[in-house]
Amino acid sequence: MVYRFKGFDSAECGDSMAALEALVNTWMEDEHPRIRHMGQSMRGEHIVLSFVYEDARELEHRVSAQKGVTGSLSRIFDDDADEHPTNPRIPATPPPMH
Repeated sequence: MVYRFKGFDSAECGDSMAALEALVNTWMEDEHPRIRHMGQSMRGEHIVLSFVYEDARELEHRVSAQKGVTGSLSRIFDDDADEHPTNPRIPATPPPMH
């Protein structure tokens, strides 16, 4: 699987948080990325947002192509699809509060 990278620099929108938010939201609405990792860092006085993602359209195309070949693949888009759940008899324990 190949992941893609997308970065946004607040310098591109005059360091306006509202404009940066609008850029990110427009990208998300247009591309429907499946975000796997997000990072935020500073570049001088500017905020840089970085996303590692899967292209949802590309992923759907691959699943459709596999369906055509096998005819029985179910659609799997869970964020944690490659992780196996723990034993259902063991209750989930919340992290300790500090």
